[in-house]
Amino acid sequence: MIANKTKSAALICLILALPSYASQLMSLDQGAAKTINLKRQIATVFVANQQIADYKIIDDNKVVVYGVGQGSTSVIVYDRGGNEIYNAELVVNQSLRLLKQTIIARFPDENVVVSNVGDQVVLDGIVSSEEVKQKVYRLVGEMLKKERRRHTYELRDADGEEYDELDYTSRFTYDQVINHLKVLTTEQINVKLTVAEVSSSFLSELGVSYSDSGEPGKFVNKLLDFTAQDIVSVISASGDDKIGQVLAEPNLSVISGEQASFLAGGEIPIAVRDEDGISISYKEYGVKLAMVAKVTDSENIRLTLIPEVSSIDESNKTSTGLISVPTLRTRRAQTTVHLKDGQSFVLAGLLTSEEREALTKIPFLGDIPILGALFSHTTTNRSKTELIIVATVNLVDPVESEQVKLPSFKRTSDIERLLRIDLSELNEPELEGTIEQGGFN
Repeated sequence: MIANKTKSAALICLILALPSYASQLMSLDQGAAKTINLKRQIATVFVANQQIADYKIIDDNKVVVYGVGQGSTSVIVYDRGGNEIYNAELVVNQSLRLLKQTIIARFPDENVVVSNVGDQVVLDGIVSSEEVKQKVYRLVGEMLKKERRRHTYELRDADGEEYDELDYTSRFTYDQVINHLKVLTTEQINVKLTVAEVSSSFLSELGVSYSDSGEPGKFVNKLLDFTAQDIVSVISASGDDKIGQVLAEPNLSVISGEQASFLAGGEIPIAVRDEDGISISYKEYGVKLAMVAKVTDSENIRLTLIPEVSSIDESNKTSTGLISVPTLRTRRAQTTVHLKDGQSFVLAGLLTSEEREALTKIPFLGDIPILGALFSHTTTNRSKTELIIVATVNLVDPVESEQVKLPSFKRTSDIERLLRIDLSELNEPELEGTIEQGGFN
């Protein structure tokens, strides 16, 4: 009994005396090698998967392990007594040496760190712009031949209506490429717009209007009862020309690559008949604008505008059962321009021409050839309108709170308004500065 206890104690001491080699993690790039130096003499090296890694014994205490293919495997080294003297989990990643050199050559002023994390490639660092961030990400994905997915930006207006896809705003995502790059300063674009309608209207009235009340254009109620003393004859020839008006002056700011929308108008109910009866939806009208702006790497601004001006056309209605719904007259355009900071452009040519004629006559008498002109009145109304849009783009930065100019209201007395004089010496912030700056520098 005592002898058995002595043997057990000796075995435990022998086990404790043997060196313990816990498994460690080793990482290699594909095609790279690493030297392992050991104090004890190497007898055997075991690699679980030689398609991922292989080895070569240099001398009794040195072995070189090199990566063959991507993946992970185990590397175990034994001495001549069969004891384990080295144990490691080896991860072989794809080589990023050429990729890193290419990034440095293409973007020498950017701080980009590329690393392997398992089977994923992670991008870290700080770059100067969103454009550079996307270019670095795309370069990595293409050089590593990762599966690519394209995401196209769909521009929507204030009503949620989709327009054409914008290729220059397309973005790509790559499998197993994680983009943690940060942009030093987010680029923002301010767009000042003026939407104006220039019109030229001509009103022509020729003929004779009869009225028993002295108002031109109104005939007597009963043709057989009128006398010469009751008739007021008015011969009219008049013209009316109008120049135009500013419809809206929105001032929009947007982050590079994003969209903004604007609506100045209202909504009209639209009746839709379905299986459950008639439902009501609402359609927006007025001055609508959808836009996307993006800053390129050369500090130019690519701008897509979709302006729309619509108005209710009471003369053309549609009916759904007992409900009569007016239609909309719409003018819409889409354009993409390339501008420098501070430049402007003009979009014009959205013309509308309308002509209306109205004939008012006394029954029977107005149908007599030649003499019928004395008993009829003709009105011709011709109008032409053109929509003009002026846009100015600027690269802007947010301002500090103490620099913000707020609009103010200055009360005036009845005497000041009557005499059109200013008796106040107050110097208050003006609204003009706020509008011009748009809340940005």
